[in-house]
Formats: sequence, C-alpha cells, structure tokens
Amino acid sequence: MTVQQRKGFRDLIAAPETRRLARTLTGCVLSYGAARLATLPEGYWALITTLIVVTQPSLTQAITTARDQIIGACIGAIVGGLCIVVVERGADPITVFSIALLPLAALAAARPGLRLACVTLVIVVLVPGDGGSAFERPLHRVAEILIGAAAAFIATVTWPNRAVKGAHRNARECLDALAQMIQFRLDAKQDDAALTRLEQRSIDAQAALAEALQEAGREHVFVPILRGSSDAIDKMPPFLSRLHRDVLVFGQALAHERLGNSDAHVDEAWSALPRALSLLADGAGALPVNARKLRQAREALAPLLERIDGRVDGRRPAWGVELVMALIVKDTDGLVQVLTPSGKGAAL
Repeated sequence: MTVQQRKGFRDLIAAPETRRLARTLTGCVLSYGAARLATLPEGYWALITTLIVVTQPSLTQAITTARDQIIGACIGAIVGGLCIVVVERGADPITVFSIALLPLAALAAARPGLRLACVTLVIVVLVPGDGGSAFERPLHRVAEILIGAAAAFIATVTWPNRAVKGAHRNARECLDALAQMIQFRLDAKQDDAALTRLEQRSIDAQAALAEALQEAGREHVFVPILRGSSDAIDKMPPFLSRLHRDVLVFGQALAHERLGNSDAHVDEAWSALPRALSLLADGAGALPVNARKLRQAREALAPLLERIDGRVDGRRPAWGVELVMALIVKDTDGLVQVLTPSGKGAAL
C-alpha cells in the first residue's frame, strides 16, 4: 500500500461519517445482545431507543435524549401501572387510558423530550399481554429503555464526534473573516453588504467555537481528546473576541480619518497584518496546530512588533488608526504565543 493510499485510508477511518456509522452499528450490537441476554419479550424497543439516542449529532444531545427517554419511560410505566390497578378493579380500560393520557399529553406538550411517556402508557394499558402478570409489561418497558440508552451511551463515548476538530475549524473561519475585514478596510472598498457578511461570519464562528469547546469538554470527560499539552484551542475565544472588537474599531477610525481627509491612507507596512492573520488561521485550523504556519505568522508580525515598540526610526505609533492597528498586532501576537506548542517557543 502506497503512502497516499495509507493516508486516504486513515482519512476515511477518521471521517465523521465513518465514526457515525461505527457508533450506530456498535450501539445496535450492544443493545440487541443485552436485550437477548435479558430475555426480554419485546427487546426491539431497546434497539429503537438505541437508534434514537445514538444518531444524535453530539454527545450532549445524546445524553439529553437518553435521559428524556428513561424519564419518559419511567413516568409512562408508573402511570400505566396505576391504570392497571384501576382496570383490575373493574374500570373500563379506554376510559382509564383517556383520563391518564391527558396529563401525560400535557407533559409532552411542555417537554417534547418526554413524549415517550405517552407511548409507554399506550403499550402498558392498551396492548394485550401474553397471559403473565399485568405488571410485567411496565417493568419490561423500562428495562428495554435502560438497555437501549446504556448501549447508545457506550457507543457514543467509544466513537465520539471529536468536537475539538470542529473547534479548530471554527477558529480558522473566524480568523479568516477578520483577515478579510482588515484587507477590506485597507483597500477602501465601498461595499457595506459584503463587510456586514464578513462581520457576521466572525460572530457566527465565535459562537460555534464556544459550542464546540463546550461539547469537546463533555467528550473529554469520557475520552481524553482535548487537553493535550500542544492544543490550546480552548484559550482562543477571548483573543478572538478582542480581535473582532479591535477590527471594528479600526474600521471606524479609518473611515473617520478618510472622511476628514480624502487622501488619507494607511502605511503599506500594515498590509502584512491580514497575511499574518491568514497564516494564523491556517495554523489554528489544523489539529494539532501547524507550528510552521504559526512561525510564518510570527515572522510576518515581527516588523510590525518592532514598529509599535518604537524600534523603527525611534518613534512610536501615532494616535488613531495606527494605535488601533497596534492593538490588533499585539493581540494577534499574543494569540500566536498561546497557540505555540509547548517546548517550541524558541522555534518561533
């Protein structure tokens, strides 16, 4: 097998679709096997529960769905058990079922995740039994849900979505949008709609990054994938938030300066900043971070750092546009340092 074929095979194994397939198959095998071992008469309900839970797009949603399935089944089983007691005392099953369904339907309307309570009530009260104890069906139903939810949970944590990869993609998207926003301002383009779209891309990417990090943190409780010493993606949100504000202020300052002086322009030296942000985006988008891209971003920032530290022509940056640019450079440099893998600072 060639190097390219091996790389293609690894990419296929690591693909999200492959992980979802493996998660679904693993959950079904575990659920079916456990239901058979428990000799449950309606073990297919365990499989149904597994498929409902295991196909959720994230561990957070899988846990929430499993919880709601279990709670709903328990509520339906308890109410169904009470209905059985009343029916065995001579009450009409349909009348008892109708009365019991009202509060459960109201509960499902308020909490849609608990709609399984109504389904369980239907099975317990209306589906004919096999001649055994009337109370076996509620117990079997709860056992099936528990087995299905447990199997789905095991499969989900065995094949997690690797939300940390999504976090890196979101960070790259945000940095790329910020780089384009700065370049847009430097080029003095007059397209407010395009600029608004770039600002929204940055905002959306930051929100998605926060969600991905939260999900990755939950995955990390079971699968140690986030807190590697070389991955500081979880330290990026405050830097990105500051950079976004700085870029907006830069745009306002530059527009104000050009309004007062149509010939005003920004020193060409600052054009290195969008390139540095683009390189940083490429570095942060990789898992683990691409040290070579980080080094290139730092090299692009070096002349600007010297400039704002007053080591060029013995002067310091002026107020206004250059001051805001200096803030952007400092925050970008701080982000590069945070992302730098441990023990590689000297290389940068």
